[in-house]
Amino acid sequence: MIKPSARPFDQAAAFPELLGLREAVRAADWTAIELFFAGLSDVDMTAFAVNVVGGVEGAEDFLAALPPTPLARRLHASRRIAKAWEIRSGYRAAHVSRDQFAGMHEQLRVAEPILIKLTAEDPSDAVAWCLRLNTALGLQMGQSESRRRYDRLARSAPHCFTAQGRLLQQLCPKWGGNWEVLHAFGRECMDAAPPGSLSPIVLAEAHLEHYFELEGPEAGRYLRQVSVQREIIESAEKSVLHPDFAGGYHWPTAHGVYALLFGRMGDQERAKVHFTALGEALSEYPWQSASGTPEALFRRMRDKALGGAK
Repeated sequence: MIKPSARPFDQAAAFPELLGLREAVRAADWTAIELFFAGLSDVDMTAFAVNVVGGVEGAEDFLAALPPTPLARRLHASRRIAKAWEIRSGYRAAHVSRDQFAGMHEQLRVAEPILIKLTAEDPSDAVAWCLRLNTALGLQMGQSESRRRYDRLARSAPHCFTAQGRLLQQLCPKWGGNWEVLHAFGRECMDAAPPGSLSPIVLAEAHLEHYFELEGPEAGRYLRQVSVQREIIESAEKSVLHPDFAGGYHWPTAHGVYALLFGRMGDQERAKVHFTALGEALSEYPWQSASGTPEALFRRMRDKALGGAK
């Protein structure tokens, strides 16, 4: 019997079935993988699970050799994309070597034709369009092409949180965007979102990305702005704090975003709500994006919010 295992800050750890999926990929158990995905209907949960498969190191040969079903091709493309980012690393472009960029682009150019064919065969394949947002970002296709891909996806999945989060990254200045467009997109996602859905969180993530780009006192001043705090509170009330919120596989990230934001704002009462909801369910984002060791930062902020540290 395969014993599922988890890594630190592994969001899949909150969901035993995802750990089982990862082990099925490692064991090259295609039947188990197919059965798992047959049980999913939500696009964001499916996209999340596809990314879990993509993150399994060394799985590309197994996935490439499978019969070319749409699922197998999506998973193979996801693995190539994940491998591309592994080669690139998470550093800013100035600290990524030419060889790393070349290796990254090589993997993305394997994934892109697979995904183009999938979306040509089925223009409503939202998961394939999500993955195409990743290839557009990595291959530096620019703002207009990424927005075109998102708009095409939104025809069949207008509130796809996975796609919205990926376009959000493209709209950040670090990827050639600007703050005005970024915040407008976050507001657009929240205003159109059904209450209790994930999409309002995009507005909070826009503020979090803006905060991450600032340094020292300027960062603190940003989160103390009344207009910023009002939008963050509004988005929390329409998403994670709404009685209809479920969150699927994304709820640890969702609560993590608000726990970090409210903690940095100094609003420990609001932060406490989200740290309590999280328990030990951790996700890499947003903690790895902040300064300091992610786990140490999480523990320190949680202790402060829950009253365990001064």
